[in-house]
Amino acid sequence: MLTKDEIKDFFILESSHAKRELGQNFLISKNVVLDIVNSLEINKNDKVLEIGPGLGSLTEELLLRTNNLTVVEYDHKFVNFLTKNFENSSINIVKSNILHFKDYSFSKIIGNLPYYITSDIIEYILLNYKDLKEGVFMVQKECLDRIMAKFGKDFNVLNILLDYRTNIKKLFIVKRNNFFPEPNVDSIVFKINVKENSSYEDSLLIYKVSTILFKNRRKTIYNNLKVLNIDDETLKNLINSLNLKLTTRAEELNLKIIEKLVNELLKIGAITY
Repeated sequence: MLTKDEIKDFFILESSHAKRELGQNFLISKNVVLDIVNSLEINKNDKVLEIGPGLGSLTEELLLRTNNLTVVEYDHKFVNFLTKNFENSSINIVKSNILHFKDYSFSKIIGNLPYYITSDIIEYILLNYKDLKEGVFMVQKECLDRIMAKFGKDFNVLNILLDYRTNIKKLFIVKRNNFFPEPNVDSIVFKINVKENSSYEDSLLIYKVSTILFKNRRKTIYNNLKVLNIDDETLKNLINSLNLKLTTRAEELNLKIIEKLVNELLKIGAITY
């Protein structure tokens, strides 16, 4: 992995600079790199995806653990660096925005996620990677607080999706002085394990209904569900059967209630797989 001075030299040669607004802060601690990579349980034949490798601090260690590593990087400077630095390895380097990357065959995913699209990336992974088993991610500390919210103003569709499909666990804090350039906040590493008893198809249905429920947070679930064109009396009876009020809002719900709601909507044909 590169040292602080080597990172400086790289950007001087590129006549560029690290863009903090894009989350371009690079790990300079070997111990932290090892802690992150060791958190993902990798076998040699595992198909592993790394998101946003940058200058390859995690990549170098990942290549020691798997023969099937793909990295997705959007910045051409880093793509060129990785291509040259790992030219004699089995790595597959793809220049792409991860949200436009269409190979969904990976079972294990790892990455240092940019704060401004952290939620979008996690949501994209859960909705598209049917064979996902586990993922290890580093994000800004406050981002994880929002991702793990169980109620209130931060509670949203992603929280429901995560709660249904995964077990999520905080692993450790990464102090800001382990990066160059040094960011303004600390980061945190967390892990998701896909629940064995969760259904990928059901997760898509739960996501669909949750999106409707949360589409307008100020509206009641009664008003939001009208988009499904359910007979008004049927809709009222359905909500009452779940021991909910017509004035209930989405942020007052939890996964268990939403699962029951999905089942009731299936029974009356308001939604389908």
